[in-house]
Amino acid sequence: MSALLLVLKFLLDASAVQAYFVLSQPILETTRLDPIVSPGQISGHVHVIAGGSNFNRSMTYESARQSQCTTAPMSLDLSNYWVPQLYYYSPSNQTYQAIPVYGMNAYYLPRAGSDGKVSAFPNGLQMVQGNPNRRTYDGTADSASITYVCLDYNNNHQGDPAWYERNNFFEHNCPDGLRAQVFFRSCWDGVHVTSPDHVSHMAWPSGGVNGGDCPASHPVRLVSLFYEFIFAVQNFPFNNGSDPTWVWANGDTTGYGFHGDFLSGWPELINGTNILQQAIDGCNANNGVGGELNNCPPFVPYLNSSLCLPENPLVNEDIGMGHYISRLPGDNPIWIGNGTKPTYANYTDANTTVGNPQSVIPAGYSFVGCVAEGTSGRALTGASYTGSNVTRGACVAFCESYGYPLAGMEYGSQCYCDYQMRNGASNTTLLDNDEKCDMKCANNAYESCGGPNALTLFNNPSLYPAAEVLPAGWVNSGCVTEAINGRALASYSISSSSMNHSMCIAACSSQGYKYAGVEYASQCFCGNILSTGSVNASSTDCNMACSGNSRQLCGGPDRLTLFTNTKAPSSTPVLPTGWTANGCWTEANNMRALANYSYASNNMTAQNCIAACSSRGYKYAGAEYASQCYCGNVFQSGSVQAATSDCNMACTGASAQFCGGPNRLTTWVNQTWTGDQ
Repeated sequence: MSALLLVLKFLLDASAVQAYFVLSQPILETTRLDPIVSPGQISGHVHVIAGGSNFNRSMTYESARQSQCTTAPMSLDLSNYWVPQLYYYSPSNQTYQAIPVYGMNAYYLPRAGSDGKVSAFPNGLQMVQGNPNRRTYDGTADSASITYVCLDYNNNHQGDPAWYERNNFFEHNCPDGLRAQVFFRSCWDGVHVTSPDHVSHMAWPSGGVNGGDCPASHPVRLVSLFYEFIFAVQNFPFNNGSDPTWVWANGDTTGYGFHGDFLSGWPELINGTNILQQAIDGCNANNGVGGELNNCPPFVPYLNSSLCLPENPLVNEDIGMGHYISRLPGDNPIWIGNGTKPTYANYTDANTTVGNPQSVIPAGYSFVGCVAEGTSGRALTGASYTGSNVTRGACVAFCESYGYPLAGMEYGSQCYCDYQMRNGASNTTLLDNDEKCDMKCANNAYESCGGPNALTLFNNPSLYPAAEVLPAGWVNSGCVTEAINGRALASYSISSSSMNHSMCIAACSSQGYKYAGVEYASQCFCGNILSTGSVNASSTDCNMACSGNSRQLCGGPDRLTLFTNTKAPSSTPVLPTGWTANGCWTEANNMRALANYSYASNNMTAQNCIAACSSRGYKYAGAEYASQCYCGNVFQSGSVQAATSDCNMACTGASAQFCGGPNRLTTWVNQTWTGDQ
């Protein structure tokens, strides 16, 4: 259960009203539309709407039933419930800010007449209750249908008239929110589902909001409908003195002008049964089931907890959600006192348009669905960010800027990118989007951005890199760590803001090295062996895009994307009879380790060096710095055996052989040498 629904359930449990059932639900949208009072037009003031996703400027019963989802916890109820948006008025600069809504509770109440009959709503019933121009309480049922409760769960205000339920705004703040309530007429004329004034096809029973028998002119007793919309007024200061604090979207500062609209979207028959009527008839014991809909058997197959988002355009205007605006949307100057409603001179909505409330997805990307996070790590390990500005469009644009084809939003405010799904994640096994990816985007309440351990995924097939063609003999050897006490590839390096795989391989190949490794997006390292401690790492560790090609990965922090030349140096060349490898040795102290004879050649090989030393009768042959050969019968003082990795330079005459390194000799020994040669 979401945090919002938990709040609504707490508010519901605290209410004394009993009901056949209660539909507690979040808000679908907030916009200046009203298909009952202003069909096909932009309405006079901003409304808060719950219910079916196909809410629009113009609506019919049929269009309501075409909703793809509903905010209601019962999927069959595609009705829409709406009231004005409540604003906070800041007297210091005469600005307004929309007060957030926790959600709403729609009560379906047991108010039968003396005949005991209560009917479900007829198809397409439309009702408006309350008068936006009302300025006082006159004792009528219509006036009594609008009430307010000031919520304070930590203090007892019993016996204090300032806290009694009332028909206008309170004169103090409400520590746990303001509950705005509207009770609808429940006697229907049996013929018309609406009327020119949106009211007269309905009437009050003899006892008004408390029930009684219906008049002969309106003989059909419908289930009684009662709204609660809970506004978080405690988040704003209370303006003591002559300045109003709360203002309805139509400018009303008294509270008397609150009103509600309802358009029924309940199905007439499901498999030959009217589910709403069945619930009214069968879920009324002990005053009904309240909010525990699972205790109403007709509803159980249709219980719903999925995220629902609007399908249609909203009015393109700033409604002050989360920030202050200089005036209320529409022709709605603040209305203080009991005089005629004020207006703006020459006001017009001619330039006000509607548009899609969801963010724009960059071209080429398409919605994949809801996918699970990886089983052993992040599914997407490329670029990422977390922030209050995350929307679907913003995340996809971020990933596109780095050249990534996959963009995933998670937990409302997190954005991840990559070229592939990793760590056991799959983009072909989809989760239920409405249940698992049901968190609204941090910067757009009209679209979802994943959920806990689930990503809303987009994909652009055109951004996947073509199969990489490496130079002949070179292969991708995966991701490796740096060495324990130095570089994994320590022989040669370059850095470039244009780094890519080909550049690094070319640099290492030109120096005759077996390995090429790209690290930290822009660094290239070369060598003929991997230094001690460098081991294979997870492919997800090499997740940084190359600085010169965002479609390639160039290692990561202390991680190298490694390439190997399969035709590169080998430490075991074919040697003349009697000669064997003798390891890597350092130079001596202040002189050559093998000091009897030497020469240099651009065609140096192990065989050539051995031949030169053997022909002169020497026991040892040593190749250094790729092109130098040294001979002798003993190693001079200070020359000691070195790590094999120190002798990592390819021979100038055979790139498949090692010929020492800086101050290091690859050495060979004649095992048949007797000293008489």
